[in-house]
This record gives sequence, C-alpha cells and structure tokens, in this order.
Amino acid sequence: MKSYDTKKELTGIYIIWYREMLLYFRNTIKLFTSFFAPIALTLFLGSGLASFFPTANQVENFSNFFYSGVLVLSIVINVFDATISLVWDKEFGFMREILVAPLSKTKIVLGKTLGAVTRGLMQGIALLIVSPILGVNIYPYQILLLLLLIILISITIASLGIIVATFIKRIETFTVLSQIVVSPLLFLSGAFFTLEKTPHFIQAISYFNPIFYAVNGTRILVFNTDFLPEKMSTMLVYNLNFGFIVLSAFALVTLVASIMAFSRISITEVIKKIIAETEDMI
Repeated sequence: MKSYDTKKELTGIYIIWYREMLLYFRNTIKLFTSFFAPIALTLFLGSGLASFFPTANQVENFSNFFYSGVLVLSIVINVFDATISLVWDKEFGFMREILVAPLSKTKIVLGKTLGAVTRGLMQGIALLIVSPILGVNIYPYQILLLLLLIILISITIASLGIIVATFIKRIETFTVLSQIVVSPLLFLSGAFFTLEKTPHFIQAISYFNPIFYAVNGTRILVFNTDFLPEKMSTMLVYNLNFGFIVLSAFALVTLVASIMAFSRISITEVIKKIIAETEDMI
C-alpha cells in the first residue's frame, strides 16, 4: 500500500511537470528567443564591449568573463519566467482543478519547481554546447560542476518565483514584479562588471544574493582557476566549495519557504468559489 501511495504521488508530480513542459514547448516564439537571445548577446555585444569595457583590461579572456554572466542571466530569467504559469493557472481557473485533486500542495510545488529547473537545465546545456563557437572552452569535468550549479540556482529562483506568484492574481502584476525582483539581483551579482570598486554597502548586500554566488562559481569554472592570473583574484571572492554550500543553503531555504507560502492557499475557499460559480450558471 505504501509503495502504491508513493507511486501515486510521483505520478502527480510528473503530471504537473509534464504540463509545464507542454506549455514551454508549445510557445515556439518564446522557446526560440530564450535560446537565441543569450547567444546573440554574447556573440555580438560581448565582442563589441571587449574593445572598451574596463574589465577587458583586467581579465585574460573577456569572452569568458561575459559568457559567465550571460549564462547565469539567461537561466535566471528563463526559470523565473516559468513560474508565471502558476499565476496563469489561478487567473484562468485551472488552479482550482489542481487544488481539489488528491495531490498534496507540496507535490504541486515540487512539480512546478521541477518544470522550472528543467527549463533552466535546457537553457544551460544549450549555451554550454555552443560555448566553443562563442570562444569559450570548457572541460568535461567543469561541465558536470556547471550543471550542478545550474540546478541549485534554478531551484532557488524557481522557489522565489513561486513565492511571488502565490500572492499574485494577475499575469500583468507578475510581469512587473518579476522585473522588480530579478533586476536588482542581477545588477548586484557582478554578472557584467566586477563589484570590487562599488560602494561597500553594495558589496555587503551582494553577499546575500544567490545569483552573486552562481556568477562567481560559473566564472571560476569557465576561467579554470589553475591558470587564473593574479589580477583576477579580486573578482573571485570565495572558493568553489564555499559557493556550492551557500547555493545549496539558498536552494533548501527558498524551496521550504515556497512550500509554506503555497500551503496558505485555502482549498475550502476554492471549493466555495466553484460552488458559487455553478449556482450562478444555474
């Protein structure tokens, strides 16, 4: 009986995940732009900035520096955007069917999170595949660590997106709030410029930013620290092991917080709303 219940719960998570994937692949325009935009950004804007961007004089290979930021940036935007389906479900009524189904809210959150993480992995793998074309050489062992890093930051951002989406009823509001939430995190991550010359209070805030650790971890792996020049040391404020520990903590805390936030949605209120709408139709 216990194995049957486990299989039923896993099936529920799979169905939620599968639906997220269907929504993603059916939007062909968004699918194309999500892969094409970061590649074009690295290829054209990165090569142009290399000629005059101050950081270009500090690093051995500006392509690696810029690529690291774009890789994390594209994953964060794609993953956070995936959680908009939660708002869509609430606005168009599909969430009611999900909540009254024999599936716990924890499993619903896990299914949504798994869908967003899958999108983040797809985004990351696509950029890793084209990295040689962009002038970035990554060794096989670095790819495995990068994939683990992508999973951790995807869980963190997906959980934050679910927390935000839980308290929002309209898609337009989520779009605005996503910019308010994601933009400061990206600006304080050091994705496109080093934070060493910024005010001390900005540097202090960045240490509480999960994207900051994702960018620095990616940069350590992409640059291959065994051959890292001394002038790069100021850009890497922690070792790779510490970065993975911090990101793991962020992923765990935000995931638990998203489950707690989503659990506040009342099934009773949803049922009452369904009954009221049915009575109106009669």
